[in-house]
Amino acid sequence: MKVAAGVILIIAALFNLFAGLAYLGGGAATSGLSSAVDSAVMQQQMTEDERSEVERVKNEVGGSAMGFMAFGIFLLVSVGILIAGAVFLFTNKKPQFIMVAGIMAIVAEVIGILITTVGVTNLVGLVGGVLAIVAAKSMSQSTAAVVE
Repeated sequence: MKVAAGVILIIAALFNLFAGLAYLGGGAATSGLSSAVDSAVMQQQMTEDERSEVERVKNEVGGSAMGFMAFGIFLLVSVGILIAGAVFLFTNKKPQFIMVAGIMAIVAEVIGILITTVGVTNLVGLVGGVLAIVAAKSMSQSTAAVVE
């Protein structure tokens, strides 16, 4: 089970790598588009109602852009943690770190599901996280049995 959990965590890490880059790039593009709209609005003559509507939309888009970029950074950080957790699963070491990696995989997938919808990539991350937690618990129990 440890090997399967490690392999699934590596696959989830690869999915998170591509998703993190996409969220980071999409957030940056949205933020840049918001700035472009701002400069175009300043050049045109608009009524006060139109300006307030454009400002409201720009604020909404700017907030979502920062959220997407923050989630992208979180996913990129999770890549390293998931791969390290997989390595520790393969070597049968550090069950506490494996537990953290499993929880991080689950949190990343839950946030991804809340942003988009449930997909196969989300299920891979959820299964990998649950398997990692179960494997870490079995490792810590077997270590406790050896100590006693």
